[in-house]
Parts: sequence; structure tokens; C-alpha cells
Amino acid sequence: MTVSPRSLRDRFAVGEGLAQRLSGIDSFTVLVACAFALAVAVRAVQVLGTSFPLNDGGLFYAMVRDLEANHFVPPHTTSYNDAQIPFAYPPLAFYLAAAVDKATPFNLVDLFRYLPLLFTCATVGAFYLLARDMLRGRVAVVAALAAFALIPRSFIWLLMGGGLTRSLGLLFALLALHQVYRLYRDGDGRRLPLAVALSAATVLSHLETGWFLAFSVALFWAFCGRGRKAALHSAWLAAGTAALTAPWWGTIIAWHGLDPFTAANGTGGTVLSNAQTRDFAFLTLAHGVSTSEPFFPLLGALGLLGGFACFVSRRFLLPAWWVAIVLFDVRSFATFSSVPVALLAGIAVAEVLLPLFDRPGALGRLVGRSPAPGVAVWLAPAFIFGCMLYFAAYGALGRDPRLGEQATLTSLTPGEREAMAWIAATTPTDSRFLVIPQTFWQADRESEWFPVLANRPSVATVQGSEWLPAQAFDRQIGAHARAWGCAWAGTDCLDGWMAAHGATFTHVYLPNGCCGGLADALRTDPRYQLVYDGPGGVVYRLGPIWLL
Repeated sequence: MTVSPRSLRDRFAVGEGLAQRLSGIDSFTVLVACAFALAVAVRAVQVLGTSFPLNDGGLFYAMVRDLEANHFVPPHTTSYNDAQIPFAYPPLAFYLAAAVDKATPFNLVDLFRYLPLLFTCATVGAFYLLARDMLRGRVAVVAALAAFALIPRSFIWLLMGGGLTRSLGLLFALLALHQVYRLYRDGDGRRLPLAVALSAATVLSHLETGWFLAFSVALFWAFCGRGRKAALHSAWLAAGTAALTAPWWGTIIAWHGLDPFTAANGTGGTVLSNAQTRDFAFLTLAHGVSTSEPFFPLLGALGLLGGFACFVSRRFLLPAWWVAIVLFDVRSFATFSSVPVALLAGIAVAEVLLPLFDRPGALGRLVGRSPAPGVAVWLAPAFIFGCMLYFAAYGALGRDPRLGEQATLTSLTPGEREAMAWIAATTPTDSRFLVIPQTFWQADRESEWFPVLANRPSVATVQGSEWLPAQAFDRQIGAHARAWGCAWAGTDCLDGWMAAHGATFTHVYLPNGCCGGLADALRTDPRYQLVYDGPGGVVYRLGPIWLL
């Protein structure tokens, strides 16, 4: 039996009837408040259970300190890792953190915990504004807000210490897109100044999010604008954003030329970059869902169902936005795509799932008998979505390593921080350390925080090298990967590391729980002397036998 598109659209229209039943302002406000409270709880529990920033943030911490030490004038380079990295990163979040650090009793470590949490929670409010205007009916808005609250990728990389810039950038981007959508939909030029200001704030917070905003605006124009007036608004938006951000990018170009931006641009990638990036993008599209949900991508599946509903009813903007994010931001697509996925999930709930239970007798066929009048409409959906919410919340709140990417929401242990403090106080100032990684470089919290807390260079740390020319980023990724491989090898692997990368080190730091194979080899190799052994790991000094 085939179902015509008209018939499907008629079924979807039933969701509007359900929306009208929930249209009372009090009930809608309560539901929105509950969804927002859920979002705050899911995010806060990750941060408040630790005493140190989650995962990364060492590079940005050093840049904020550099800004403070230079009396809020950007230095030419950052002190981080003694690597002469240009101070080219968009500075708005650094100025904000430095100002709060100077004006309040909070120390900078605490700010790298609380500010990302604050900005990440605020993105939920910005998402609500966007959903309220882009979706049909209040049921869809509430469902989308609950989905965004629980999609792990909507908060994982924003809550980390490095989320200081990522979360602020996404907050401004969502606010800007809300204004841009209204600008194109209504043709209201009064929204243009605020759209320009928010777009500039996005670029000055996080460069990659600025690129996400740029192609999203182009997509919104293609679906909602396309007139002469909209084209003129787009030109003013681009020109205004460029003008407001010119003091930053103009200064960087005057100091360092285009090299920092060229290098940073090469670390991301789009479907047009190269064959490898293109293949990865299309493979991601074929996979369908990348929400980082544990066990089963329930919310991602709802997003796919909502995408189908949009195709049937000829609403192509949200599905196209999801596809465009995957194709044009290969590195961070999963974070940005959480926005259209949540919006589509709201459509799936309001226009597909709830109408199925609004048909007479639908619940009776499920339970085998006829329920009381009115119960059929709400009992089954309440039970099913309650179960969905339970499992989704369990995954969002959990920290079990089996939960995948969410396991990266951990911080340095007190023992590791103690070991790094010992290194800073005890080892010679010209020491150079090889920090043996325990994971991929993006989540290697020991390698990123080591140059800050130990105040010694880490020769395999990747962070910051994306702003250096001559493929420095690729070389550092290779150095980190080879060092990670040495964790399960002998000391001859360390010899090979130095030969392969043309770099030397004076000490080796093995964080707590790291490197069974290498730890055994270091204990028996006379070239290495154990100089520290504590709960945060061990440190070996490369002795004079090797240097001779």
C-alpha cells in the first residue's frame, strides 16, 4: 500500500491540532522551563564534579595570562610552549576572561571551568529563539529544545577549558542566525545592525565558528531571501562584519602577514579541500548521524525522521543545512550539526510520532483493549518519550569510558598537577620534555596543560601549531602520534622518535596509569634515571651516557 505525499501532509497537520491543545501560555512556559532546566543540569553535572577545567584549555589559559601581563595589549606571540606561536587567535573570549579575572575574586582556573559552562547553557537559550521562529507549533519547539539539551555533541567540546572560545562563538553564531533568519524572512532591515554586531562577535570569538556562520547565512539567503533587498542586506552584513573585525585581522596581517590564517585554514577542511577530506565527508553523510549518543543515536534517528517529514512537505532548509555542515566543516561538523538535528527531531515528534497516537484506536491496538476517552492521546506518547528521555539523560550524565566521546570530559588529576608543579620547581629551566600521550591529540589533556603547569616545553604537544607555517601542524600531529605509539614499546622507540623528528628532549614524563611497556623499559635502561615517582606519574631524566 502506498501513501501519497498529500496524505502524509494531512497526517502531519494533526500535529498542529496537538499543538493547539498545548497552546496555553502557562503550560508552554513550564515545558520550556523544564527543558532548559534539563539542559543546565546535564551540563552543570559535568563541570561541578571537578576542581580543574575539563580536558583542554592550556593554550588559551596561557594566552589570557599573556594578555594580562601585557596590560591588555595583544603581544606578537604567546609564551605557550616556548614555540613562538603568533598571538593570532580571535581574542574576544581572552579579553572577557582577563577582565573577569581582574574584576572578581574568581581565579583564572575557576573561570576556565565556569565561563564555558555559562556560555554553553546560554547557547540553549539562543537555540530556543531560533527554534521558536523556524518551527511550526509549540510542540515542535519544546521537543527540539529537549533534544538540543540532551544531544551530547551540543555540549561536549563546549564545556571543556578550550570551550571558552568555542562556546562563546556558538552562542553569538546562534544569536546572529536568529537575526539573519528574521531579516530574510520578514525583510526587516532594522535587524541588520544587531546581525552585524553578533556576526562580528562570532568571528572575534572563534574563527571556525565564523566560517560555520558564513555558509549558514548563505544557505538561509538561498532558501529565505533571494530577492534584491535580501542581497543588499547580505552585502551590508558581510561588509559590516569585515569592518568591525578589521582591527583584529588587520593587526595580525601587519605583524605576521597572511601566514597564520593560511596555516589555520589548512587544519580544517571542506568537501572541496582534497580527496581524503572529500571521502571522509561523504562517508560521514553515508553514516547519517554523528551526535555522540551512547548506546544508540536515538535523537539522531529522530532527526533523520524529521528530515524525511521535511522532504515530504517540501521544506528543505533544515535537511540542507545538516548536509552543508557535514560537507563544509569536516572537523567540527558534529558540534554544529547538533543544531539542525535537534530542530528536525522536534519536527519528528510534533508532526510524525504524536499524530500516530492521535488516531482513534491506535493505543487500543497497542495494549489490546480500549482505554478511557482522552487517555489514548497521551498515555502511550508519555510512556514512550519518558523512556527515551531516561535513556538519553543517562547517557548524557554518565562518565563511563564506554560512553565514547563523552569520556573526554575529564580533567587533570590532583596527582598529575602535583607532578607538573614539581617539574616546574625542580628541573632545570632549559629542560625539554617528551610527554607520553594516552589518547589522540585533541583529548590529550596532559600534553596541552603541561607547558603551562610545568613551565617547560613539551616537544610533542600539538596545540598552537595550527597557527605556524610550513606544515608545522602536520609535523606535530606526527610527533604526537609516534610518541603515543612508544607507550607500548621500548626505549629504542624513543631513539627513533628523536631521529624521525629531529628534536631532542632531556626528560620523559609518563602520566599516571600510562605506558606499561615503556615504563618497564625505562626502569631497566641505564641511560634513563628516575627522578620523580608519585601518584601523578613518573619522570625520567636522560642521562649523560646517552648524551656522550
